[in-house]
Amino acid sequence: MEINKELKEIVDLTSKLIQYPTVNPPATNMQDAATFMYEMLSRHGIDAKLKEYAKGWPVVYAEAGNKRSKKSLLLTGHFDVVPPGDEKSWKYGPYEGKLEGNKIYGRGASDMKAGIAIMLYLMKELAEKVDYKLIFAAVSDEETGGKNCSKHLAEEIMPDFVLIGEPSGPNSLIIGEKGLMQVKLICKGRPAHGSLPSFGINAIEKLIEDLLSLSKINDLKIEIPYDLKDVIKNTEEELLKEHGEKIKNFKDVERISFNIGIIKGGIKVNVVADYCEAEVDMRVPPGIKIEDAIDYAKKLVKNSEFNILQSSQPNYTSPNNVYIKKFVDSVKRIAGQANTLLIPGATDGRYFRSKNIPVLIYGPGKLNTPHTYNEYVEIEDIEKCYNVLKYYLMNVFNKLDEKN
Repeated sequence: MEINKELKEIVDLTSKLIQYPTVNPPATNMQDAATFMYEMLSRHGIDAKLKEYAKGWPVVYAEAGNKRSKKSLLLTGHFDVVPPGDEKSWKYGPYEGKLEGNKIYGRGASDMKAGIAIMLYLMKELAEKVDYKLIFAAVSDEETGGKNCSKHLAEEIMPDFVLIGEPSGPNSLIIGEKGLMQVKLICKGRPAHGSLPSFGINAIEKLIEDLLSLSKINDLKIEIPYDLKDVIKNTEEELLKEHGEKIKNFKDVERISFNIGIIKGGIKVNVVADYCEAEVDMRVPPGIKIEDAIDYAKKLVKNSEFNILQSSQPNYTSPNNVYIKKFVDSVKRIAGQANTLLIPGATDGRYFRSKNIPVLIYGPGKLNTPHTYNEYVEIEDIEKCYNVLKYYLMNVFNKLDEKN
């Protein structure tokens, strides 16, 4: 495809950002990447600064537009990435930022350095063209929960609307996410010789009983809020379409999902195991409070200690919110079709929604590409998302308030 000057700059910026291996954990190269973004913004006359709410976790923060305006919009996203895994399984090096055909390859290409690149370019391009305060914040710890950056950012500023550039695809808008319930089960038994198991208590067996019982949590019927029913249906259809495989009775979005991620136990094959632990990931849809989901889960576990690792409320911005509705109109106008979705995973959006700030996730990349080998983003997606965001920021939000 033909690349114009604006798109070429965004593509080059995406590739450059990928070349910073900002892996989290263990949190590497964050400062170098943050400095690069700060210097780029500063060179173009943007009022930018580097902040640290927690030592070692930089935030690139900038303001443009009419800084005296009472109306503000935050463009935000994360520049940390998950580890690449087996680098031999990559077509190109995970940090090359390789451009081939209509795709840019590399860890973070879709999640979410292309989204960050678009926002950086828009800050430069629109700095003097919008009549409201346009804020940019790039954070460095979304992949490990956001508690060192976005949690603090949401307590410090109160924008009218938050746009997060996580991958949604140019024709999809993500208005909410499932809650997070990650737990560790610890079961203790009594050791004995493997040839005399009756003399011991096998912790592995006891833990398996609890895991089988806990897996029934996805049978719990949850009444999805009325304004989300079509959104849930759209989401399940979109995920199945991208997965490319038929799955019978696919209900992962509308029920509490259950995944045993880690299990450890026993010391030797001929010893009755006296210790076993497992870590379980469950995602909770809107329609039930996380506290009620935790209470229900605890009742299913009889033999093991029940420890919460991470939890967050399911959260969403109503599709009837004026900022959301006008963004849907913008997507239809610029990109054609517009699908409104709720994602199974968690994002930093939850910190802003907990302050009753409307949040929308919109950015280049497919829902099934993050965290995979040969992660990529299509240049066409970058172009469409850039055009939608530019139109919305200049021609829609500029003229919009909650009375519209």
